[in-house]
Amino acid sequence: MGVKISVVVPVFNGADYLGECAESVLTQTMPRGDYELVFVDDGSTDETPQLLAALAEREQAVRAVHHPPSGGPGAPRNAGVEQAAGEYVYFLDQDDRLAPRALERMYAMATRCDSDIVLGKVVGHGRGVARNTFAASRDHADILDDHLLGFLTPHKLFRRSFLLQHDLRFPEGPAWLEDHRLVVEAYFRARTISVLADDVCCHWLKRPGRAHHSARRFDPVAYYQALREVLDIVDAHTLPGAERDRMYAHWYHGKMLRLMTWPVLLGRPVPYSRYRWYREIHRLVRERFPTPVDAWLPLSMRVRSWLLRRNAYADIARLAAAERGLTVAADLEQVGWDGDALEVRARGRLTYADGRPVTFRRAGDRLLWNPPCDLRTALPDEAFDVSGLIGDSRLELVVQNRDDKGAYSVPTRSELTLDADGDALRVRLVGTARIDPATGKLGRPLDAGTWDLLVRADSCGWGPQRRLGGSAEFPSGKPPVDSTRTFDGEGGTFVARPYWTGLGNLSVQVRN
Repeated sequence: MGVKISVVVPVFNGADYLGECAESVLTQTMPRGDYELVFVDDGSTDETPQLLAALAEREQAVRAVHHPPSGGPGAPRNAGVEQAAGEYVYFLDQDDRLAPRALERMYAMATRCDSDIVLGKVVGHGRGVARNTFAASRDHADILDDHLLGFLTPHKLFRRSFLLQHDLRFPEGPAWLEDHRLVVEAYFRARTISVLADDVCCHWLKRPGRAHHSARRFDPVAYYQALREVLDIVDAHTLPGAERDRMYAHWYHGKMLRLMTWPVLLGRPVPYSRYRWYREIHRLVRERFPTPVDAWLPLSMRVRSWLLRRNAYADIARLAAAERGLTVAADLEQVGWDGDALEVRARGRLTYADGRPVTFRRAGDRLLWNPPCDLRTALPDEAFDVSGLIGDSRLELVVQNRDDKGAYSVPTRSELTLDADGDALRVRLVGTARIDPATGKLGRPLDAGTWDLLVRADSCGWGPQRRLGGSAEFPSGKPPVDSTRTFDGEGGTFVARPYWTGLGNLSVQVRN
């Protein structure tokens, strides 16, 4: 049988990270002869060519391809696909790492589901990864319902014949959003897209001061022209209506309105630079984003959209400053063993950085958000209406592996009440979860190691999370529970011990 997976890595002056990247691939649990590692050097000027030559000579699974300098990762990725011998191709960047079982597990899912694309769980280190995309494993995922637009980087497993059949290629040269343009087209073309969410597959890292294709000055004119081309792809595969509006809302939120929050907006040092990209965003909204798109936006982004459409830059800046630091204030109400499960109960409420609660008010039969500052631009009640959103508010428990940073939601029973705060109302959330170490992580045992407990509040489009600490009822100076539990897991018998960290947060240690 031939090569199952070709891992394609575009390289540009990557000498500092090549060893770590290569090691993560060459130590995979998949048998060495079943995969290959294809480095494509895009005209590096450091010692990268020599390092790649030595690595290819030493390791049979490694191939080094030298490509004329192109100024972007698209051309070397395309060359890697052409050179690849694998049935599937996985794109990895030079400073990222694969988890040990990544290739074995993704390929098993791809063959079982006959997938054209497999999204293996990615953890961002200094980079944001949409948690909804990897909320659960899916054999046959839907672009919208399973939030696939939340992850558009090329860190995916693609069937190579699928890429070739549809002539799916990355834009070449120093292009903006080159990954979006290929991945979105691939999503539309694929017969089956699968999501593997119960194990970390890739660590996506942001390295300080790295030499990389993406390390270039932001050009708002070129960037938003590239976004227009992405929207053209959506238009080519959808009809006007709710489906297209939901897709447009993804980029409107993530690539436009999100730039009008703290610290992105007010963290930019030069006011002219801020206004330059604001001007491009405003121009694009008027061209391409009809008002029905706003219905698919989270609350605070919807308010920003109303302000943007009225060109109310000063109010947008005022809201960004006032809304900064929005978080969940949480207290532990209960922790203890119930049989073989650790039962945890916490309460929480949304607050701003200064401790003020997020509040709402009633207006007839509507419930409206009270923005944290006075807006000089008059907006209708419709802009602040949360009547159809507030009932879905939840407080969830999350367990996060301290070693690989993989985070997993624990099934949580959530309760909601609206408490009076003077003339206003605030949301109070209570969540109760049971962590069974034998089946604690999406239906499989918790691995040996340390698992940190976090709480996440999902309300009206906000989703802050934080570590779960002690409380007056359960002070961190005392043991959280009076015993440990033993359970059978993969690889033998394990012991689970809840404990307080040095900072007074709740964690569970699992050991053989």
